[in-house]
Amino acid sequence: MATTLPEKLYYKIGEVAELARVRTSVLRFWETEFSFLKPEKSTTGQRLYSKREVDLILQVRHLLYDEKFTIEGVKKKISSRGKLVYPGAVSLESSSEVKASLLVELKQELQQIRDML
Repeated sequence: MATTLPEKLYYKIGEVAELARVRTSVLRFWETEFSFLKPEKSTTGQRLYSKREVDLILQVRHLLYDEKFTIEGVKKKISSRGKLVYPGAVSLESSSEVKASLLVELKQELQQIRDML
C-alpha cells in the first residue's frame, strides 16, 4: 500500500486508476458508494482528485482487495468524512505528541520550500 504519489495539486481519473490498479469505471462506482469521494470537475467535466482523495482511494482498494472487506465493511472502517475508524482505538487527533511532531515536520517542509525559492 506504499505508493509514492507524484507531487501535484490534482490527479486525473486515468492517473488515479493507474496508481490504484483499478479501472476508471471502478473509481466512478466508488464515488457513488463512498460519500468521502467527491472529486472536483474541470470546466470540461474531467474528474480531478486531490492527494487526500487519492490516499483514500488507495486505502479503499487495500481494504477491498487485500483485506477482503465488503463495500459495507469499508464504509464502517472509513467514516463519511474520510477518516479511518478503529473501534476502541485512541484518537490520534487528541494526542499532543502527534500534533507537535506534525508541526515540526511541517516547519521543516516549509523551510525547504523557502530555501528553494
